[in-house]
Order: sequence, then structure tokens, then C-alpha cells
Amino acid sequence: MNFFRKQISDFERETDGKGKNIFPFSACTWEDIGRNEIVMQKDSAFELQGTGFELFTSQSLGSDETILVGKDLADIKGDISFARVSLIELDENEDEQKAHDIVRKIEYIKYHYFPKGYMIRTNSLSSAENVRVSKKALKDGISFEHIGNMLISKYKENKNVKAVKIFFITDPSVNYGNLQKLAEKNSNVIEALDHVIRDLNLDCDACKLKAICDEVEGMKELHFKNAMK
Repeated sequence: MNFFRKQISDFERETDGKGKNIFPFSACTWEDIGRNEIVMQKDSAFELQGTGFELFTSQSLGSDETILVGKDLADIKGDISFARVSLIELDENEDEQKAHDIVRKIEYIKYHYFPKGYMIRTNSLSSAENVRVSKKALKDGISFEHIGNMLISKYKENKNVKAVKIFFITDPSVNYGNLQKLAEKNSNVIEALDHVIRDLNLDCDACKLKAICDEVEGMKELHFKNAMK
């Protein structure tokens, strides 16, 4: 699962040299209420406005961790830019169809965790991820470590997930525009995988995703391999 190698490298470059707080994974102690809680504006402390996406690899990530670049929730005083990036290590899988299906299943997890007082708004057609944090949750001690532990637990319910590193980014010096572009490219790579896996009769010269297939290592090879079956 190395189709995301360049995006991972680009992401690491965006956060290189930034101060990081690292929280080793532990059992989640924050409540998942099982549905998306509606946090009204009057009950909101602030909003995190940005993007969230997953990057996949078969190379070792080491131990499960939540990594914070910037301020934690208790130290944020108003609406700010934000990003959530999940690096996920999967078992090496030679069955591309199965690997593709695993990626899609894991992507859906971001729609299915519901921290109390942390209202997540996502868009299935984009990588937008905005969060409204309630005043009560802040008073009760909510932190990115809590959210990271919950999300790691959700990812690891899938037996194919070997390790997870979740980055929460609130540092104002980070280029959020570049992260948004990276998220869009990531979506294009997954869309290209969809086409290659599900439609073997593509006219490559006419396909809008040709530039992605040309750029991503192994994508063309996968296409031709499947077409020969």
C-alpha cells in the first residue's frame, strides 16, 4: 500500500521543524455518545475549521500515538484553522481489490465516532472537517489526547490496521492551504484507485485522472495488471 508515499512525504515536510507533543495510545476515557451531538452556538467555546484525511502505508509506523502540533483544546481561545491527519499502517496485501476495499472501510470510520461535546462536521464530497467544541466539554477536561485515543481505538477495530499515528494541527505557522491541496490530491489518488479497480476499460488519454496515474508510483502498473486478467 505505497500509493500514498508522496503524500506522506509532503505531509512530513509541512510539519517538519514544528513543535510536537506526543501522547502514547492508552485506553480511551472520554465518552463516545454513539451519535453526533448537536452543540449549539451559545454552548460553543470555539470552532476548529479545516480539513481531515487518512494516509495509508505498509511501512512500519511504530507505536500508536496522538501527535499535537500547536495548542491543545484547553488553550484555544477562539475559532482557528485546524487539520486532522491520520497515518495508518496496513498489512501488506497483494490483493489490490481487497486493499482498496480496506482503505474505503477505514475512511468511513471518520463518520462513526462521536466524542461528547466535540461536534464533528464532515463532507463526504470533500476533505472538509470542522469541529465545534462545547464549553462544558472544556470544563470537563476534553483534550486532543482523548479524541486521538478514541479514534485510534475505532481504526484498530479493523484487524488489518497495524498502527496509527493521528496528528492534530492547530499551529498558526503551518500552511493550511498546502494541507488542503494535499488532502485534495489524496482524494484524487483514492478516486483513481476506484477507477482502476472497478473499470478496466478506461481510455487513459481521455481520463481526467491521467495526471494522478502518471505521478503515483505503481498506479499504471496496477491498471495494466488488472486489464490483463
